Amino acid sequence: MSDAMPMSQARRYQQLRCHLSYLKLNDAAEALPHVLDQARAERMTLTTALMKLLEIEVEATEARKLSSRLRFACLPEPWTLNDFDFAAQPGVDEKLIRDLATLRFLDNASNVLLVGPPGVGKTMLAVALARSAVDAGHRVYFTTAAELAAKCHKAALEGRWSSIMRFFAGPRLLVIDELGCAPRGADGSRGMRGPPPVLAGTG
Repeated sequence: MSDAMPMSQARRYQQLRCHLSYLKLNDAAEALPHVLDQARAERMTLTTALMKLLEIEVEATEARKLSSRLRFACLPEPWTLNDFDFAAQPGVDEKLIRDLATLRFLDNASNVLLVGPPGVGKTMLAVALARSAVDAGHRVYFTTAAELAAKCHKAALEGRWSSIMRFFAGPRLLVIDELGCAPRGADGSRGMRGPPPVLAGTG
């Protein structure tokens, strides 16, 4: 705070910071001096100042949750749909892709299969749609078909088949890239119990 406060007011201020910290509202506690100074300078109402303080905490919490979801998703690139050049790929139905970006297929538990020759942007579109799901608050996991097969094969040999199935069935959206390159073995036909929607690319 920029101006000196009476002892009782200073004590209440310290108690307020302690309460915020105790409740783990650490970003709000850190922003408290600035918000109080701003409230005084702009003659905010108590409700407005409180709302501004809580908005800071909510935004910081959402940013942390987004960062956590992105780490879990393991997306290979930070691509979004804005990065995709639809004009350079006239064979891609932009209207359909934009519709997929609404994520209605998640509500319907529908699978999406991106089919085409190498180099047409299947992986980029898959990552962009996955990023849309992450931004919307969904848990997403990205893997390649080869990595998926290798992990499942290793888990089966080690007696961890149920646990690996729970892992891959956990996200709201499972993205499997390079599906056309997946090795097919004796165990390849074994499916997941209650799998999430799959966004797969094959070429």
